Amino acid sequence: GFFFGQKEDSPMGLKRGFNQERFPEQYPAVIDQFADPVESDTKDMALLRPLLKNTNLETRALKLTYDANKHGWNADAFHKRVDRLGGGLVVCTTEDGLVCGGYNPKGWVGYGEARGSIAAFLFVYKRGFSELPSKLRKVGGPSLAQQDLPESGPSFGADSLVIPFAQGSPKVARSKLGSYFERFPDGTSTLFGRRGGSIVLKDLKVYHGVYEEGEFIPFTDAEPFALY
Repeated sequence: GFFFGQKEDSPMGLKRGFNQERFPEQYPAVIDQFADPVESDTKDMALLRPLLKNTNLETRALKLTYDANKHGWNADAFHKRVDRLGGGLVVCTTEDGLVCGGYNPKGWVGYGEARGSIAAFLFVYKRGFSELPSKLRKVGGPSLAQQDLPESGPSFGADSLVIPFAQGSPKVARSKLGSYFERFPDGTSTLFGRRGGSIVLKDLKVYHGVYEEGEFIPFTDAEPFALY
């Protein structure tokens, strides 16, 4: 009775202004759609590109920012190469060739924060690059998508995919699914499948988006209320 005219389906134009196309990382990761190649992709990037559907990196050129075999299997080398570059894709290869990893939309800054994002996901190429990857969404809300610890490497959740660069065994990665990222449909509770919850890596890389000089890079500082 107080308002005149036809009722809008999307008051104040919210549907036009705030949607998954414009703000893809305000929504859970898509698991049944895959990104198209980008002209600038190298061979390795082209194999990984399908993962980035509905992320801020879907159509953005990529660059390899961290290669553990080249830059060092330690936290200092990792953070020196990845901090303040925005969202990043972590790619692990096990000693027997399994390729897996995760997407961290909020990136790293090395402040000891729990950085949250509902758009974070884990992935695995179960049969190599001959098939599309399986993706696992964040569960339990956006919190603790990434533990950004200066003394550690990538840590998706507290235990979903963690590469702590432990002294004496820096190539060991651990995975336990269910608390922060979903399990596989068959109930498997580790990203490494039959290999168990702990494996040794032979390769670890991180990719970030390419930004022009002066272009805004999101998530390059501390997140309010995210400190422990």
